[in-house]
Amino acid sequence: MIEGWSNLDKDETSFPYADICNEAVSDDKVFDKFKKDPRYIAILEHVSPEQGLKYIEGIQQYELDQDLIETFKENDLYGGSSRVGYDLPFGLISPSTLRYIQNALDISYFYGEGDLNRIVEIGGGYGGLCKTISCLCDFEEYHIYDIEPASKLQEKYLSKFDITGKTIHHSTINKLEDIDLVVSNYAYSELNEELQSLYYENIIANSKKVYMILNRGQVSRQVFLDRAEKDFDINVEKVLDFWPPNGYLYYTTMTRKWKFEIQYYQSFNLLVVMKK
Repeated sequence: MIEGWSNLDKDETSFPYADICNEAVSDDKVFDKFKKDPRYIAILEHVSPEQGLKYIEGIQQYELDQDLIETFKENDLYGGSSRVGYDLPFGLISPSTLRYIQNALDISYFYGEGDLNRIVEIGGGYGGLCKTISCLCDFEEYHIYDIEPASKLQEKYLSKFDITGKTIHHSTINKLEDIDLVVSNYAYSELNEELQSLYYENIIANSKKVYMILNRGQVSRQVFLDRAEKDFDINVEKVLDFWPPNGYLYYTTMTRKWKFEIQYYQSFNLLVVMKK
């Protein structure tokens, strides 16, 4: 069990968000409309129609064909998404799905060329970003770290789709290595300092690249940025938040600084440079 998420009490199995996650897992009728439940909207699925238009502006900077847009829209097939009618090519789609599309496209552009074999997401909601990223790349493993009720909902939700890669759910912060990309939109910055440190040492420090959206949480964002600067080249873009209580959003991308170790093997007269 991941404890200490946001400003919640120690027992994270008995608060409204956890309750609706558990109910959606155990009752298909609740699952069919969990995205409209006030307990869920308090945490996720609260992107407004107007904010959806802002995301469309960002999405349209990329070249998308209609088939890909329709694949993205599959995210609205389950859970009772609140869809809005936008101009073509998007049509009827939920603003929250538009946000996932924008995030996934930005992540894909940031990562660039190369295989994405192992992705880690810290705080996965119901699995919407995982589903959306799967439309763009064939990852081998997608690990989601979250509290147990959310993990169970993610498993049920993602099972509805034909995702090529393996999705793996964690409710304890076990160490993972050889990570290609770590993603966390909002969730990491809402953790307490102890959990942020555990995630950094066990997950983030073992990744080639990191994409995060940091909002205003319990711990200053600068604490994380200062910790990461020894291991990563960091780029931060600051934009006004759509959700005023969170202040500014920091769109943060990090690329690992590779350390080179030079070893000289005298007996073979051989100089070897090793990337660590």
